[in-house]
Order: sequence, then C-alpha cells, then structure tokens
Amino acid sequence: MIRNVLIGLALLALAGCSRLGGLELEQRQRLWQDRQLAAQRVEQWDMHARAAVALEGQAYHLGLQWRRQSDRFLLLLEAPFGQGVIRVDSAPGDLYRLRLPDGRVFLDQSPEALLEEVIGWSIPISGLEYWIRGIPRPDSSHSRRLDKNGRARTIEQDRWDIDYLDYFELRDQAQLPRRIRLAREGITMKLVIERWQQAEIEDNPSDLFPEFN
Repeated sequence: MIRNVLIGLALLALAGCSRLGGLELEQRQRLWQDRQLAAQRVEQWDMHARAAVALEGQAYHLGLQWRRQSDRFLLLLEAPFGQGVIRVDSAPGDLYRLRLPDGRVFLDQSPEALLEEVIGWSIPISGLEYWIRGIPRPDSSHSRRLDKNGRARTIEQDRWDIDYLDYFELRDQAQLPRRIRLAREGITMKLVIERWQQAEIEDNPSDLFPEFN
C-alpha cells in the first residue's frame, strides 16, 4: 500500500515537473519572439567593437566600427599599431567598395568576396548584420538554443557556429549582444562590442557615408 502511494506521488511529481518544463519552454519561446521583433527594429547603428580573428595559425587583432543607416553601411577595420584602416562601404549599383590604406579601391557585389580577394581572408559581413543583434539571418535555415531569458545562447547558420557569451543588460526587449564567438572550419572570430549607439537619421546621408572623389 505504502509502495503504491509512493509511486503515485512520484508520478504526480514527474507530471508537475513536465508541466513546469513545458511552461518554461513556452515562456522562453514567447520572449524569443518578442526579442526578435525588437532586434529587427534596430535598423541603424554606430557600433564600436574589438575583434580577434584566428586563421590558419595566424592571429589578427582589429578595431571595428560599423555605421549602418537604412540599406547603406560603412565598415572600418582598423589594424593595431597604426597599420592602417580597411574601409568597406556600400556603393551605387548594389555594389560594395573596399579601400586600402594606400588608397587603392576595389568593387564587388559581395563584401565577403572583396575581403577574400584583396586581403586573403574574410568575415561573414552579411550574416553579422543579424548575428550582432542576436538573431538569425532570414531566408536561411538555422538552429538555435535559448537561455532562460529567451535570448539566443547559440545559433548555427550558414556553416557558422555563433555563441553568445554575454549581453548588454539594457531595459528594453532587444538586449543586444556584448561578446560573441563565431567559428567555422579554419577560422574563429571573437567579437567584443564596446558600444551600441543608434545612428540618427540625417538630412544629408552623404555626411555619414561620404563618397570617394
């Protein structure tokens, strides 16, 4: 008799845990949906970060500044010790433009292809546009794991593994990432975002995105 009662209590406890687990999962999914919507509304920014890239036994340390406004952007990759700045920005005709410290300019339809062709390695700019906001790139399959607050803990997409190590504790639903680790076969990138700043829309966008002469 006592044994049957104990078994019954154990089954009730398991059922209760299952319901609690289901509710917790459901709550995380709701938070995740809310955070995705909030992050998607972050469409313009002036982001400053430090990056370390490990590639084929070589390590590269970079300063990174990314200004984005609407469908235009300017990305500055600054090498340490005054070695110069690589500039990638949008150009007319759905092109991307890369400018080296010595003034040479290159054009291509893909920012990743530009970096690969000119400097021999690349970072996933098209994916980072979304991953730095803690959300997957749309129109591409992905898997994810969420933390208890409904934020991405990991995203696997486009053969990249993205680990979110830390978030800014902001009082909004976006709660943008602060430290990110990205890995793909042959390359690892660690990104520490020092500052997110919403870029103000200006009357003359050429002030923010100047054209080359």
